[in-house]
Amino acid sequence: MPKREKIKVVLDANWYISACISRKSRRTIYYEILQSPSSIDVFYSAELLEEFEDVIYRTKFAKIIKPSQVQRFKSLILLRLKQVSIGAILRLVRDVKDDYMLAICQKVKADYPITGDKDLLVLGSYQHTRIVTMSYFLQILSVEKT
Repeated sequence: MPKREKIKVVLDANWYISACISRKSRRTIYYEILQSPSSIDVFYSAELLEEFEDVIYRTKFAKIIKPSQVQRFKSLILLRLKQVSIGAILRLVRDVKDDYMLAICQKVKADYPITGDKDLLVLGSYQHTRIVTMSYFLQILSVEKT
């Protein structure tokens, strides 16, 4: 029987932000995605990490999470992710700051970028990549496990 290929995903920076401040999101990422090392690869780029840091260190989050907690989260989560360099980024989405997500997907031939961003979700797909929400992706995983 041939070995099944891993599912390649890219999590939007907002999912990492949510995981920093919400136990429920943190559990979703850790238990549903990162605890499946044999079936899922999660990719990120310097641009994604930069967006995460730009947002999580805003004043409004300082009341919710300490910088030391953000650093701890980053050091733990990055152990499980695969970094890629994406090079030139094409202008594809209304919000220019979202284009790097599609560039990561293109670079690694990702199956799913997981996002809640309407500017990305409205596209539906990009090349062979299907753009989905976390809840939809979890449904896909539950079907794959059966």
